[in-house]
Amino acid sequence: MELDLKGKTALVTGSSAGIGRAVAKHLAAEGVQTIVTGRRDTALEELADEIEKDGGPRPTVIVEDLTKRDAVERAEKAVIDAHGHVDILINNLGQARPFDMSTPDDEWDAAFELNFMPVRKMTQAFVGGMQERKFGRIVNLTGTPEPSHVSGSLTSKEAVVVYAKGLSRLVAKDNVLINCVSPGIFLTEQITQNYIPKVLKTKEAEKKFLESEIPIQRFGEPDEIARFITFLCSPMQSYITGQRIFCDGGWNRHT
Repeated sequence: MELDLKGKTALVTGSSAGIGRAVAKHLAAEGVQTIVTGRRDTALEELADEIEKDGGPRPTVIVEDLTKRDAVERAEKAVIDAHGHVDILINNLGQARPFDMSTPDDEWDAAFELNFMPVRKMTQAFVGGMQERKFGRIVNLTGTPEPSHVSGSLTSKEAVVVYAKGLSRLVAKDNVLINCVSPGIFLTEQITQNYIPKVLKTKEAEKKFLESEIPIQRFGEPDEIARFITFLCSPMQSYITGQRIFCDGGWNRHT
């Protein structure tokens, strides 16, 4: 399918590794001028080199920690100075924060500052321009609504879902479509180096988890979710908005 994305401009946050990196590569392969952001400058430059080598437009690299004060404003200025606008925004931010009943207020505040506030600020920075041009696609990477424990990250990511749902109803008339994607377990650096060694410590434990929890019975590859997100960003996708969509091999159980 021709996705009709050539010539569009996309800002992908958290793109130095994992899902963000895969999304940037897939968008670039469709002819999108990407703008990649993250904290690791070397990884971002390597990504830019790889995209250019593969024949895509060389990405604009913006090195920022978007949780820091004024970082979103600096990133916005850099984007506008370089390209004037963005057509597509991928909010790929966040970090796991397992809490308990006694977690203090400052840690809860920090969770929202990390997982919710940058998404809201980045969206607010660019959604108005999308409305003016009568085209925009915003995709937020969120979490599961079925936490097994008290979680600062999942709670604050649910705020992203509610925010996106409300905003989507205001801007859909301008062909600005906003959706959230809840990933399952994909074989990213974070999963292979942290989650699997700490949670699924043996091959037997991994096999049991896959058989009992994930109907497809394997972990996902970043390219699989990146292809789906790329479609959500396309003009060919013109009637899905305000949704939370699971891309998790069937892990989510609720309807």
